[in-house]
Amino acid sequence: MLLGTTLCACRSERHVAVRVSIPGIDSLESPAAGVGVVALPYDRDSVLASLEARAKRPKPDTRALDSLFARFRGPFVSYTALSYAAGALRDTLDALRHQTDSGAPGPDQRQRVMQVRRLSDSLGALDVRLRRARETLDRERRDFVRRSDSLRAGVRHWEDSTYQGYDSIVERLSRDRDQQTDTTDVTGWAHFTLSPGRWWIYARAWDTSDPNAEWYWNVPLESDTVLLSSRTGRRRPKY
Repeated sequence: MLLGTTLCACRSERHVAVRVSIPGIDSLESPAAGVGVVALPYDRDSVLASLEARAKRPKPDTRALDSLFARFRGPFVSYTALSYAAGALRDTLDALRHQTDSGAPGPDQRQRVMQVRRLSDSLGALDVRLRRARETLDRERRDFVRRSDSLRAGVRHWEDSTYQGYDSIVERLSRDRDQQTDTTDVTGWAHFTLSPGRWWIYARAWDTSDPNAEWYWNVPLESDTVLLSSRTGRRRPKY
């Protein structure tokens, strides 16, 4: 009888695959490696909403922080875009130099030499722009940190007070089924074997276009393949 019960339980387990992809610096959606994905036997957002509804104080006004985030994002995007372009150009130049060094004399070789010179000049000019963008970013970062620290501390203090008791609530909700965790591989996939019942897939990933934002997912499990992307997630600030 025990063996039959065990076999029945095994048959009812679900094998679930989750793929995470996010927009890169080039705005193209690409698989995201190293993202922690969690299968939860409860709706995380509902728990947080219930605690917020009982909060003694309203959430601090974040408009000043949002304004600082928007201001800092400009120089950050400028620097990362130039850094990406410089890296791509440097890779192209290295490959062309390798061809030039190993090539035989002739018209093609002369053309490669001229192209190496043009690309070297372009890279030199780009490095100048990159250095200036970095100086601007460092200057803006110092100002951003000085002005945002106290505002962020206010939000964190409210969260610590409001979400007190979260751990005990989810421990009670997870009494019969423990949460499961996996990390996405280089192709963006994570895998789970889940017991029967309702599950939610929760994950957070970096936003490559903004160091003060993240991609957030908390979706009910409705099929054995789950795609977490910019379409199914929510881009939100990191206060």
